[in-house]
Amino acid sequence: DHFTLKSEYDLFIGGSGRHPRAATTDTINPANEQKIALIAEANAADVDAAAESRARLRQRVEQGMPAAERASNIVASRACCRRKPASSPSRSSVGRRQGDIRRKSRRTRARRRALLHYAGWADKLGYVFPENGHVLHGVAVRIILELPRCSWSRG
Repeated sequence: DHFTLKSEYDLFIGGSGRHPRAATTDTINPANEQKIALIAEANAADVDAAAESRARLRQRVEQGMPAAERASNIVASRACCRRKPASSPSRSSVGRRQGDIRRKSRRTRARRRALLHYAGWADKLGYVFPENGHVLHGVAVRIILELPRCSWSRG
């Protein structure tokens, strides 16, 4: 298996999982109609909490940071996500490690997709990632988690 699923997924707000204020939804396997997991549904209050959390982070971390440095961080994350696994020196390894490299490559692509999908609050990313044609999906703090994960997966 490439991944394991939890039985319940909460909202990720403020650096931790949080139960939704609204409701939860069952996800169902269409092949056998069995319940896969319980997924949190965000309401307006949850979205406001995510936006406030992002504003607090901006005040704490990015307030004193010059705009050029913030932009260079976004460009560096773009470069991290655009690196191809084939350019990695360990790609030439054979045998047992080849499967590990393939799994790592899939994880990197999945994290890159998540980074682009959850970048809804950063309306300027369209200028940084013009070739992807991504669609903005509203406020989400998850991108803060995905940026370091993207770089860690390259290590």
